[in-house]
Amino acid sequence: MSDAPAAEAVTPVEATAAPAQETDWKAEARKWEARAKENIGAASRLAEIEEASKSEAQKLAERAAAAEKTASEKDRALLKLQVIVDHGIPKDYQDLVHGDTAEALEASAKKVQSLIKANAEAAVEPQQTATFVIPDEGKSPNLALNGDGLESALKNALGIK
Repeated sequence: MSDAPAAEAVTPVEATAAPAQETDWKAEARKWEARAKENIGAASRLAEIEEASKSEAQKLAERAAAAEKTASEKDRALLKLQVIVDHGIPKDYQDLVHGDTAEALEASAKKVQSLIKANAEAAVEPQQTATFVIPDEGKSPNLALNGDGLESALKNALGIK
């Protein structure tokens, strides 16, 4: 009888005070990785079953859709190349021409062509920049700041008489 009251004396607070077990995260990661690998196998088997259950007409329709997609991509690429050739866009600038329609490609090619012309004109006309050379730069002259010596030194440096 002495054992029974001791068991009843355990309160819920004491029962929850037991140290919690720490989770082994590496083991959990391995477990989920194994499940994911099993699911990949199941998914591929499901895809095979679905492929086998398709009718011949469905398979042909999918092949036709893929062929149409490829043909439209090639048509767009051909159209882009024709616009590039028509406008004489150099190879270095061809990636700047973009668009999905003939009109968009034309507009883009015209913009690139105008940028090329503007760049060429800027390269031909050298910009004139004034350069000033101040003799003895960095050295401090022995001139008074309010004297005529400073004024004459500046006039000589700037070529003013």
